[in-house]
Amino acid sequence: MAAELAALRDYRERTERQMEELFNTITAFAALDYDRRALVHDDNDELINAMAIGLNMMGEELSHTMKALVGARDEALAASRAKSAFLANISHELRTPLNAIIGYAEIIREDLVDAGQDALTVDVDRLQIASRHLLNLIQDVLDLARIEAGRVDVRLEQIDLRTLLQELQTTLAPSVKEAGNVLHARVELGRPQVLTDPLRLQQILLNILGNANKFTVGGDITLSACDHVEHGRAFVDITVADTGIGIPADKLETIFDAFTQVDDTATRRFGGTGLGLAISRRLCDLLGGSIVVSSELRRGSTFRVRLPVDGPPRG
Repeated sequence: MAAELAALRDYRERTERQMEELFNTITAFAALDYDRRALVHDDNDELINAMAIGLNMMGEELSHTMKALVGARDEALAASRAKSAFLANISHELRTPLNAIIGYAEIIREDLVDAGQDALTVDVDRLQIASRHLLNLIQDVLDLARIEAGRVDVRLEQIDLRTLLQELQTTLAPSVKEAGNVLHARVELGRPQVLTDPLRLQQILLNILGNANKFTVGGDITLSACDHVEHGRAFVDITVADTGIGIPADKLETIFDAFTQVDDTATRRFGGTGLGLAISRRLCDLLGGSIVVSSELRRGSTFRVRLPVDGPPRG
């Protein structure tokens, strides 16, 4: 009887060790350690050995699959970087001659005016407008390529947000008037000082305000700003609201995708690459902020940019 109890105890202890080995192997797999293998012993229970062999086969497959996925990811990242580098290089090569064309067109225009040939300046003006439009499109592609390639430097400095918003109003005043729109400003800042990159913030807001002006005709555009504290951290909200054509509910997120507009007719009617909002969202991320949008079709849209007053997180 004693011998039988000893044998039973030995079997139980051996089985517990074997089960613990299987458990440790499964735990290793859960921790993404797919190189771990369960031990297979001659004195193991046949069922436990079968489970160990099955686990080891699964580990081999998981290890192989993970290595393939990592390889595919690395190849995709390399391809993405190569694509971004190519776009940046080709955009730069296109900008150089375009700037020359614009400069030469200005010289020709001045010569025509001096020669009393004012009527001929119309065609030169069209050339300049078309060239500047193309230059803006190329600049959008270049900006997106730089962002995706991680080549955008953020230069933080303390700025007076109220002053920056006033400068934006002055810059946009002629184009807003030309579209028959009215730009309102409501700036309520208890603390106008913000740590951010002023050039990138201007780029973000010019994209949003430019879209508001483009998609609104004979309406109102409201630029507002306020600051608040959330979870012990100070933020500033800059909002652009318009009374334009609005955005369908199912398009509210896709408008932030590159090369995307609400539909093809918008591209044909209003022009542009559909890169402005994609660039703005990525720049906002770099500044530690966010962009959200709400809209109602044929009633208008509201874009809110939220930025931390003390700048993006360090590190």
